[in-house]
Amino acid sequence: MNWTEVLREPAHGDHIVHTYQDPAFLAEAVAEYLGTGLQRGEAAIIIARPGHAAKFQERIGARAQAGQLIVLDAEQTLARFMADGMPRWNAFHQAIGGLIAQVRLQYPAVRAYGEMVDILWQAGNRDAAIRLEEYWNELTRLQTFSLFCAYAMDALDARSYSGLESVCKAHTHFIPTRDERRLNQAVSEASVKVLDEPLARILLSLAASHQTATMMPAGQATLLWLSQNMPRAADKVLREVKAATAAQ
Repeated sequence: MNWTEVLREPAHGDHIVHTYQDPAFLAEAVAEYLGTGLQRGEAAIIIARPGHAAKFQERIGARAQAGQLIVLDAEQTLARFMADGMPRWNAFHQAIGGLIAQVRLQYPAVRAYGEMVDILWQAGNRDAAIRLEEYWNELTRLQTFSLFCAYAMDALDARSYSGLESVCKAHTHFIPTRDERRLNQAVSEASVKVLDEPLARILLSLAASHQTATMMPAGQATLLWLSQNMPRAADKVLREVKAATAAQ
């Protein structure tokens, strides 16, 4: 199943993640996910920063009927269940679970998009972000809906790979960047240049064999594996990839 099919045909309990640096592609992906559901008579919930929510609604257009699309401010919603820097299950269940339960009384299915986790992640509160992801997963076991999350991460920034595996482990599907094939090729070529071809091929195979359950694209999976096991080589490969993509 390719990423567009994942967005159009999510199963109940699916927890999709996209690490993005292109807001326009994010809006395209969210509109594909929510817009398809709206056209089928399902409900949609957006919990996002106001600027993002406006872009998503613009892309979705007139596909939503009155009451079918619910839009919440991510910062304000997050504040409803945070205490001492961590999300609280009971308050989260009441605020988010209560909303989903209410919407499910009127619609056959619910698709939710959220970026509260990214607000926590960008603030440096990664433990709280992962805890919130775990709460979302617990909620999918109690109620019927699918979820799409997004994190602002640059695939060519070494800092993005610190903690990325924990993000992937909390999700079922990974949506790649728009230029997935170009990135995969650039990482492969840079790995050969930095490590020499025989070693590079072995390490690329190792990275593929240690793939996360979300099936991260090969280029990002390789960079993640290198950052965890050969950080100096990862830095060199990233520099080569940046140079190659800048020259294109």
